[in-house]
Amino acid sequence: MATGLPIKKTAKGWYLSCRPAGKYGPQIRRTFARKRDAENFYFSEVEKARSGNYERTDNDNRRLNQLIKDWYTLHGCTLKDGEKRRQKLEALCKRLGNPLARSLTPSQWVEYRNQRIKEKKRGGGTISKNNVNHEQAYLSAVYGRLIKLKNWRHNNPLQGIEKLKLDKRKPFYLELSQITALLAAAEQSKNVSLVKRIKLCLATGARWGEPLKLTRTSFRNGAVNYEETKNSDARTVPISADLCEEILAGAPEKGLIFQGDARTAFENALIHAHIELPAGQLTHVLRHTFASHHVINGGGLKELQELLGHKHITTTMRYAHLAHGSLKQCLTTNPLASLGQ
Repeated sequence: MATGLPIKKTAKGWYLSCRPAGKYGPQIRRTFARKRDAENFYFSEVEKARSGNYERTDNDNRRLNQLIKDWYTLHGCTLKDGEKRRQKLEALCKRLGNPLARSLTPSQWVEYRNQRIKEKKRGGGTISKNNVNHEQAYLSAVYGRLIKLKNWRHNNPLQGIEKLKLDKRKPFYLELSQITALLAAAEQSKNVSLVKRIKLCLATGARWGEPLKLTRTSFRNGAVNYEETKNSDARTVPISADLCEEILAGAPEKGLIFQGDARTAFENALIHAHIELPAGQLTHVLRHTFASHHVINGGGLKELQELLGHKHITTTMRYAHLAHGSLKQCLTTNPLASLGQ
């Protein structure tokens, strides 16, 4: 049988037996003279299923784990975080007891999440509401996507269920003295590229993983180009000539500049710098610090949106409270000021 494909060699040729739309979709059985023809036909039929050209029978007894597998085959595998999301969905499925996909009800889900936020985490504390909201979004997307692909004829049991309300917290950022201490601690790290990576994130607002995609050609015309980003939108951020020279010093002529995740090295640098971050934060504090200081120093929110690569200005507005310059007008525009008091 061809590796990973439902194709096998027979006396009459290459035999294909598959259900492109999943376990309960129509079955296809065909024999081809050439193996390549069988493979091409198989991939063509799978693509049709992804486009919604296959319909399931009404007697759909798939369990939730099978629904997740079908979602991954038809759509999830194309997502940048598809594999990570699949793993989270499979863990969620186990916690739910792997029910029949059509038997899950809104009340069952609400009951599950109410219990979920009371569970203890390994490192202490409880599962956050934000974590549970992500679980709800991921599972709802499984049903929703398969409905669009005509792969699921029943309803989406999570549709219309409001997410848990979160306490709105202002982003935590590092003060200048803390940045100095962090860089000094990073200089002592065994990870020789840690300082460069921290500086790059602080100077350009990069997410921690984005520098891992950079090569020498990413730095051109006084700017760094981030092409493989979280939302898949490329963005260009200006960078000083001095920092660019420092980043490229000793970098390979070809290939990636940075190697490895380095989160442990970063965490150790925080400890040595005596910096304590809010629960759940680590490397992303560098991005918050870039954005916060941009606004504090008079930078505009619209420009910040472009620099950070936010699709919606509402995401950038979380830093608006730092724009003290324009707010100070209230010192002279309030009614007491008009009375000279």
